[in-house]
Amino acid sequence: MTKPRLAKPLPIPHLKAFCLGIVLCSAFILAGCARTTSPKVTEIVYWTGWSGHEFEAQERLIAEFNRTHPHIHVRILSQFGTSGYQKVRIAFAGGATPDVMSTVWADELAAYALRGVLTPLNSYLKQAGRDVEREYTPGVAKMLRIEGKTYGLTVTTNTSFIAYNRAIFREAGLDPNHPPQTIAELDRAALACTKYDPQGNFVRYGFRPSQLSLWAYVFGGKWYDTATRRITANDPHNLAALRWMVSYARTYDLKKMQAFQAGFGSNETANGPFFVGKMAMWSTGEWSQEYIHRYAPALDWGWFALPAPPGGRDKTTGAGGSVFVIPAACRHKDEAWEFLNWMSSPHAVASFCQSIKNVPPVIAAAKGNTFFQTDPLFHFSIAISQGKNSFGAPPIPTWPTYRREIGRVEEAAVLGGEDPDKLLNTLQKQMEKELIESREDLQR
Repeated sequence: MTKPRLAKPLPIPHLKAFCLGIVLCSAFILAGCARTTSPKVTEIVYWTGWSGHEFEAQERLIAEFNRTHPHIHVRILSQFGTSGYQKVRIAFAGGATPDVMSTVWADELAAYALRGVLTPLNSYLKQAGRDVEREYTPGVAKMLRIEGKTYGLTVTTNTSFIAYNRAIFREAGLDPNHPPQTIAELDRAALACTKYDPQGNFVRYGFRPSQLSLWAYVFGGKWYDTATRRITANDPHNLAALRWMVSYARTYDLKKMQAFQAGFGSNETANGPFFVGKMAMWSTGEWSQEYIHRYAPALDWGWFALPAPPGGRDKTTGAGGSVFVIPAACRHKDEAWEFLNWMSSPHAVASFCQSIKNVPPVIAAAKGNTFFQTDPLFHFSIAISQGKNSFGAPPIPTWPTYRREIGRVEEAAVLGGEDPDKLLNTLQKQMEKELIESREDLQR
């Protein structure tokens, strides 16, 4: 139903800072390491970032694995929450890890991989006759490969699109059966759906773009060039995307909009602004359907792909989530791979994704499952995820910091009125320096 509920991690520090605190928690981490339960059964420990009903869905799958693989016993432990992420970092730094982890965000994969704390999976994949490039959706496949090696596999992903309130479209004189297909159409729809009270305060707004890190791709940009291995923060298309976002600050009084938004409930509750008609369009993902069914079952709504400007990319989506890895310190790598190979199989992926209502990143899992082929929203989402304009985290160790700084640039331009061109040029220099320092640090 939702994205993994781990708290979003802080940026991974450089190696020296990364290793701080090893001694502090080594004792309790060692308790999570694998052990051989008998001469014939090897126990491996798996750390998951999921909780609640998602954790229960994984428990059912692991029970199936244990039943069908009697020589291996998997013990699952949830590391849900911020403290779980701190434990993950300390475990990597100290080499006292579990055997398999899905507590690594896609944003962090390159940093861990390039520090040598993950097991490359190439030889295991070759032996199993698997090919990540053919099996996985394009954005996920690229995300999993770091400098020619595959360091992790995924069992879920998400897609990006805009949900819209069809009743509000009708009220605004828009055709609810033909949602926006271009940036210009999106802008006109946003204006038409915006409503004020007699004092000029918002009663409803049509749309407010956010997440420059994604919209830059929609406009045809990129943040890193894998061919030249260079930062591309000031790509002209990135600048066009940011200027478009700034245009909303000129069209609307964003201070009043922020005051209006301050009273919003979460769109994961019954008082969500999309559910109660305070916003006409919502940037979201396939997981939103479950919340709408739960909290606003009578809502007349639809969805459409992120509209692109001329020269941009149609049907762009982000790809990310939690990545399954085998730490380099794992003492039972063959058994860990056998478990990971099974968990990332079409059968297990389809079962887990259907249970938690996420998009399967494994193409065969979607094709062979009736639910994913017949549910209209998932059929739409899967088509986008399997398209050419699916983008995951760039394969650089500084991406968590980079992404955070992109957010700061967005805020400074949209809310602070600062010059987009100058901001992106400054970001370019800053992240070039960060990447050089990171690469030098990794070589020490």
